[in-house]
Amino acid sequence: MNTRLLIAALLAAAAFPALAHDPAAHRRAAAAPAECAQFQGKDPATIDLKEPAVKAAHDKCEAAKKAAKAKADEAVKAEHEH
Repeated sequence: MNTRLLIAALLAAAAFPALAHDPAAHRRAAAAPAECAQFQGKDPATIDLKEPAVKAAHDKCEAAKKAAKAKADEAVKAEHEH
């Protein structure tokens, strides 16, 4: 009986490293700038980009979205390459 328990413990210990994974899978996405909340769910045609403040905020949000998408795409690519 002790031999079986010892073998089971050794097999469990050998299998444990297989459960390890990349901690990046648990990272949260970077928060979007506060100004981006006003553009969430809005039809792009209704946004008045003639106002400099609105255009600057919109451009900042679009750049943040683009950077987040590029980072996510890079993470997926890196995950599939290893």
